[in-house]
Amino acid sequence: MRNLAPMPAAPNRRPPAHRAARRAAVGAAVLVVLALLTGCGTSGRTLRDPKPGATAPPRKGASTTTTVPAAIGAPTGSGLAISSTAWTPGGQIPIGYSCDGQQVSPPLTITGAPTGTVELVLVVTDQDLPGFVHWVVAGIPPGTPSFPQATLPPGAVQVPNSGGAGAWVGPCPPAGATHVYDFTVYALDAPSGLGATSTQADVDAVVARSVTTAAMTGTYTRA
Repeated sequence: MRNLAPMPAAPNRRPPAHRAARRAAVGAAVLVVLALLTGCGTSGRTLRDPKPGATAPPRKGASTTTTVPAAIGAPTGSGLAISSTAWTPGGQIPIGYSCDGQQVSPPLTITGAPTGTVELVLVVTDQDLPGFVHWVVAGIPPGTPSFPQATLPPGAVQVPNSGGAGAWVGPCPPAGATHVYDFTVYALDAPSGLGATSTQADVDAVVARSVTTAAMTGTYTRA
């Protein structure tokens, strides 16, 4: 009998080490991609359009700051102001300018009319008696806008007040009451056209087209 030679050992079919490492790296990359896709998925909620007139809430992390545009045509650097040497802004108007005194018009000073102003208009009203106008002065020149006591600036004209008179009507609240009075000056870039026969509607139309305004208040209390 012949002695059979032993069969050779089967070759080692395990992949080289570098191939195994490559496969492991590819598998890890696939897992990372799957994880990212899962994180970007939806929460299962259905997004719906907002109701008419409603706005969507801001996203987390989104800025909620709103920029407000500047008013078109508003004068820049305007320092229009009105003051009086007879009282401090918001203070008590002296009795001499009221119905309890001589009822003369108070001294007033207007400053800072913006460039391009051709006329100033002054309107004095009672906050506690809406619609009542105590005094209207038009045609005030922007170059000489000061009012000495009981006097008008050169060229200015008094327009009828709520009482129908072109004159100053001083503070006159009920006994024991305190009223607040607004002294408002309006800067115009065109002549007002107001005069001794103008109506309150005419005054309202003029001040509505003013380029800028300034105001001061004063109070008066009757004993």
